Amino acid sequence: MQFTPIWIVTLCVYLVSAIAIVFLAKLTAKPVDSYNFSFKRMFPFEVLNHNEKPLPYKILLCVFVATSFAPIFNLFTKYGQIANVQGISIAICCIFGLAAICFAFLHYFDATHTMVHLILFVTFLCLTLLGNALAAIKGFAVYGAYARHNQKMYCSIVGGIICGLCALVCVILSLNPRLKHWATLDKTDNGYARPKIFILAFSEWLTFFMLAIGEASYFLVLLVQ
Repeated sequence: MQFTPIWIVTLCVYLVSAIAIVFLAKLTAKPVDSYNFSFKRMFPFEVLNHNEKPLPYKILLCVFVATSFAPIFNLFTKYGQIANVQGISIAICCIFGLAAICFAFLHYFDATHTMVHLILFVTFLCLTLLGNALAAIKGFAVYGAYARHNQKMYCSIVGGIICGLCALVCVILSLNPRLKHWATLDKTDNGYARPKIFILAFSEWLTFFMLAIGEASYFLVLLVQ
């Protein structure tokens, strides 16, 4: 196990970009419909639509997408390379990167582009689920390969478990029956308002968190590959 410079740099930039997106979305978005920004109620596109200075957030999105593909460069460093795993490793990195692209595009298709927005979300959710599932399998496979030589690479099994849990959350999200009624509003004395948990908006943000956590955990698997 070796902490290579490229591993450290890509992980740090990825984590900083993901965390900064969360804080910038929370702190800079204006209140919508008389209530403050909430990941349970607000869509990603509303961060841009209700932000006076959206450029920093747009830059963060670009950095997040770029660094989502960045783990692929770790595959070209040599530290305990196991045979016959390069293909799935590249596939996982590309799937995570494509999921990040879908998340970025979700910011540019608001509720007036309902069908496109829903297609993007479904694609985003499926890619995040697939990426985490494959990363979990990869983590267990790497651990098993080293265990056969009496080497206990616990970071790979920990990374695999976390990715597996993220994949499970994505499965639950995809099977949530409330998604069929995502546009349903609560009736109030003054008309209609969003429920405290607007299920589609919350699902989009929760999928983003599963992507960020899952890919960050996958770095642990790349550490010993």
